[in-house]
Amino acid sequence: MISLGPCEVEVPGEAHSLALIRMVVTSLAEMAGMDENRIGEIELAVDEACSNVVDHAYSGMNPHPSFNLAIYVDDNDFIIEIIDRGKHFNFNAHVLPKFPDHWDEGNVRGVGLFLIRKTVDQVTYEKLPDNRNCLKLVKHVRK
Repeated sequence: MISLGPCEVEVPGEAHSLALIRMVVTSLAEMAGMDENRIGEIELAVDEACSNVVDHAYSGMNPHPSFNLAIYVDDNDFIIEIIDRGKHFNFNAHVLPKFPDHWDEGNVRGVGLFLIRKTVDQVTYEKLPDNRNCLKLVKHVRK
């Protein structure tokens, strides 16, 4: 069993933070022993989730507050919690796009949650008691 973390990171709620987040996630996933394909999948999921915080949860807020990531390996799972102070989202009511209809209807956005759900083994969302949002992504270290 590999044990890591928790590694907690607070980043500015801006798009320029995404590169730093990718570097941290990639480095920790490598340390956990994930293969290149699995690292790419968790990196994509985290990038999409954090982009959603910046673009949607923090939409209309000026300045954008920072947000936090907690990353750890528990048993054989690579776990990332993304905690933000933005608008709440009804995660369970979100309907995933249907393909190719989504593209055929001229939509070029709106596939972030689809990609997240397809690239991780488990995803959950909850509104925390202190009114923050927590998106939890779980990826098995090995298949």
